[in-house]
Amino acid sequence: MQRVSKKYPRRIEVVSSAIIENNSGEILLVQSPKWCNKWTLPGGHIQPGETIIKSVLREVGEETGLKISPICIISWGELINSSNFHRYAHFIYFDVYCKLSGGKLRLDKHELTAFKWVLPKDALQLDLAESYPETIQKYIDYVMASAILIP
Repeated sequence: MQRVSKKYPRRIEVVSSAIIENNSGEILLVQSPKWCNKWTLPGGHIQPGETIIKSVLREVGEETGLKISPICIISWGELINSSNFHRYAHFIYFDVYCKLSGGKLRLDKHELTAFKWVLPKDALQLDLAESYPETIQKYIDYVMASAILIP
């Protein structure tokens, strides 16, 4: 019989978040009391039997009401006991680059308390929760590398 750690009662948690890009090239940032009201990306836990992409679609829909079209997984990693998070946690995370495809933005007000659309370079100047600056920089690098220059 395995014992559950008192420090990590949920063991390792697998989560996903979405970098949602609108038609103006801005990305959606949200604030959450779980993350000391720092700016984050919408997302949450991947449920057993659920793919990374399905979890991002579900979480974004639940938290924001938006519809998205996933492009690719832009970043992944682990975060252990972030000083920004409200409890001890060991996260394995996947960040998915998505395009906004519809819906009307409405926060669930339970998990998210505020939102803003910002240019990615401006997002890096905000009070972001741990690991999000790296994720946004990877998104910027990906978009820049993917840009097709027309003479």
